[in-house]
Amino acid sequence: MMVDPQAPPIAHSLREVADDILATARAAQERLQEPLHSGKPSAAIHDLRVALKRWQALLRLLEGPIGDEVMVLRHEARLLARAFGRSRDAQSVLDALADIAKQRDAGTPAMSKRTEATITQRLRETRDASEAAQLNAEVHQHLRNGVAQASACLASWPLERIDFEDIVTALARSYRRARRRLPRKWEDMEPEAIHDFRKAVVTFRYQLDLIAPLWPKVWRAFIDEVQRVRMQLGRSNDLVALSLLTQPNQPLAHWRSRLTPPIESRRRLHLERARLLSGRVFAESPRSFRKRIETLAKAAADLG
Repeated sequence: MMVDPQAPPIAHSLREVADDILATARAAQERLQEPLHSGKPSAAIHDLRVALKRWQALLRLLEGPIGDEVMVLRHEARLLARAFGRSRDAQSVLDALADIAKQRDAGTPAMSKRTEATITQRLRETRDASEAAQLNAEVHQHLRNGVAQASACLASWPLERIDFEDIVTALARSYRRARRRLPRKWEDMEPEAIHDFRKAVVTFRYQLDLIAPLWPKVWRAFIDEVQRVRMQLGRSNDLVALSLLTQPNQPLAHWRSRLTPPIESRRRLHLERARLLSGRVFAESPRSFRKRIETLAKAAADLG
């Protein structure tokens, strides 16, 4: 089915989405450079990393229509994301600790408030040290250059002339990519394989923002489901990171016996939820998913 690329709800939103992503990145960059935020930049780093993930997802979608320049920018975005990775890793284990504090399994002893406070303080110190080490002049310059390069390239791209069919093809490809990484036996999957599935889900989730205007109520409900999959996988990933810190010679080795049972229990819970949600999100074939986009796009155009 061919859909008119000039139908009201789509392709031109590419420019709006791209501009919003880079505006978010620039705002986070400016906050990171302000003395007021230099002591606790975690929120700005979080916003920046989200913007970089959204940017990489959009660039993957534009590989076909734009070409090699997109590959260069994706590489640069990955390097920038890694530059702030240690800070995110430190925050993720704090999130995991807060997660296991919610443990209500009668078979798993609850962690005492004193132990939780001691570990939290140690992890916060690790996070703050990582942030202080990362936010140097070289990293700030790299970030400024990266955002400036992305903005210059974006201004020259003919996004308004990209056919809707190209967007649909790229979205169906991302759906297929995530679906192929969907674990068949969740209990046997290594954390690295779960993480690869999560990365594919994250890319797919951000790309879906492009078609949300086609039929907001329908697509927002679907995006919410994909986001729930992502969140459960993310919480599992955070718990793996926390577990690694309990290994010998690691900062939390002293508490290994107390942390391991709730970590394993919560991770099983999150993976089971992810399994159930993923079964719904990726139930249809890539061909059926593409057909659904085209059908809703045509219906939206007819109503418009």
